[in-house]
Amino acid sequence: MSSSSNHDHPLIPLSHLGDLSVTEFLSDYWQKKPVCIRNGVAFQEALIAVDELAGLALEPEVESRLIENKGDVKDWQVIHGPLVEADFNKERDFPWTLLVQGVDCFVPQVHDFLSKFRFVPSWRLDDIMISYATQGAGVGAHFDRYDVFLIQGEGQRQWQIGQACSVNSALMAHNQLCLLQNFDVHQEFILNPGGLLYIPPLIAHKGVAMSDACVTYSVGFRSPSYGDVLASFADERSTDISADLRLKDQGFASKSGEISAMDIAALMQFMQAQITPENVAQWFGKHSTEAKYPALNMSEEAMDQAELEAIIKDGYGVLRVSEGVRLAYTWQGDGGLTLFVQGEALPCPPDVTVFIEAIANQWVLEVEDIVPLLAHDAAKAMLLILHNQGYLYFADE
Repeated sequence: MSSSSNHDHPLIPLSHLGDLSVTEFLSDYWQKKPVCIRNGVAFQEALIAVDELAGLALEPEVESRLIENKGDVKDWQVIHGPLVEADFNKERDFPWTLLVQGVDCFVPQVHDFLSKFRFVPSWRLDDIMISYATQGAGVGAHFDRYDVFLIQGEGQRQWQIGQACSVNSALMAHNQLCLLQNFDVHQEFILNPGGLLYIPPLIAHKGVAMSDACVTYSVGFRSPSYGDVLASFADERSTDISADLRLKDQGFASKSGEISAMDIAALMQFMQAQITPENVAQWFGKHSTEAKYPALNMSEEAMDQAELEAIIKDGYGVLRVSEGVRLAYTWQGDGGLTLFVQGEALPCPPDVTVFIEAIANQWVLEVEDIVPLLAHDAAKAMLLILHNQGYLYFADE
């Protein structure tokens, strides 16, 4: 799964995309313009078997769609998951595509592949969507409001890159798909396995499978709107402010119909007082680590101190961040380190910080290497909390 430039542990972020260094990519292309990179990622094997992908689409907790390209674009049909066996057994004489979202939340190999894109902050990572398409199939010309890497896993796909779009771009009349009414082709590429296409936000694009069994991995990034940011921060602050604190007037008013400059200044003073480094960090840590699928059962069989000590003594295997778990941390002045995991804030005592930094930055630790990180009882206690909540687990590799 790793690039030819990365021969170490599979969870080490990529240093190169094909022959292009990540430093050059971030400087010249990231959030600026599309780029096609031949042999951008080398695969030792498929991230997931097609039968397993189809099996995931049958599960109620998995987000999936099947798009049928029958007739004109306006007549295309979308079947939303969970799918049933009959959806796959149906005979079709027209192209179709299976799309499965958030596969990294369910398949360790896909989760590991997502980790390779942590050359940007991991709070930006959203998920990996995997598509399986028959020859001629596609989802139509569209644009996304987030960055995406489109990586060819199997077969061939033609990609066309179009114009920059906006909220004012005209969409086709379709009640299930957001497709562009106008699509101006500026560039065209055919991707073979390992080929990679980067698309910045708001750039129109259209993909069509050139072969049967065409598999594409889409690495998407979280990009909340400024409106969502403000609304979420306001919601967070509102829960921490006592209902007893109320707006007050400024006293005598010679013009009772006027909202005075003093009224506005008082409101601004209150609002500005909420925007402190601590408040913003607490809100953003929770917001950026909220679970993609909150209903997903993350529970692990509870482990006690004695069992943990036995694993450490054995020195075999690895400690992993669980699939679907989002975690990050902040340093808040004299307040120390706070770990955020699945939308919750966990203040960490000083004896825990080295361990938390290691697991949050690396996502996997060799058991033999965690011994010095767990030198203090507080660190072992934190590991047990995270393990027993299902956020971390021990594995052979």
